[in-house]
Amino acid sequence: MTSTKVESIDDSGDKVKVTVSPADGGDSKVLETDKVMQAIGFKPRTEGFGLEAAGVELTDRGAIEIDGRGRTNVDGVYAIGDVTAKLMLAHTAEAQGIVAAETIADAETMEIEYDFIPRATYCHPQIASMGYTEEQAKERGHEIKVAKFPFAANGKAAGLGETVGFVKVIADAEHNEIIGAHMIGPDVTELLPVLNLAQRWDLTADEVSRSIFAHPTLGESVKEAVHGIAGHMINF
Repeated sequence: MTSTKVESIDDSGDKVKVTVSPADGGDSKVLETDKVMQAIGFKPRTEGFGLEAAGVELTDRGAIEIDGRGRTNVDGVYAIGDVTAKLMLAHTAEAQGIVAAETIADAETMEIEYDFIPRATYCHPQIASMGYTEEQAKERGHEIKVAKFPFAANGKAAGLGETVGFVKVIADAEHNEIIGAHMIGPDVTELLPVLNLAQRWDLTADEVSRSIFAHPTLGESVKEAVHGIAGHMINF
């Protein structure tokens, strides 16, 4: 699979002209279409709410400054969601809302570890990740183990005819605790929960590897990668 980069978009005529070229070099070409949809990032929208008048502090990015429970610097004022510019995803906002509500109700709660919120990109094939990359883990002082299992060796992926991609798991080498995962392939966004659960409750790769995964499933690719951390993969 060859990746492509967009060089320019011309929307001045009846058609939209998109100039693209191979990411690894080569001749560019022009694609013509009726419309182009592009996503180039987010920024928090905090204007018009009277935050300055209320004395609510903002970050350098213009986001509302909060602590681990959604509290701003003003008593009784909480913020959740994209206005906080944490990880600007719907499931982040939902989790923030729960923590904030529990804090307001003086109930037991758990602060969010933003580095480990699941990240999902619904392209084809899908992309999913959580936690640290190899470089980020090393920067934080971790000695790491890395295991990578290809979907080409997964029975369910073969049955679906979608064998492009892989599951990569990163673990701390001292205790085999899972601290990162990166996946490309069929429905990989559905494979994140088991890894998030393991990270949240400090399960090691050795412990997760003892869980029995149904066959044939895409989830077996997670199992194999975890086996690679704990010892060796059985089916690759």
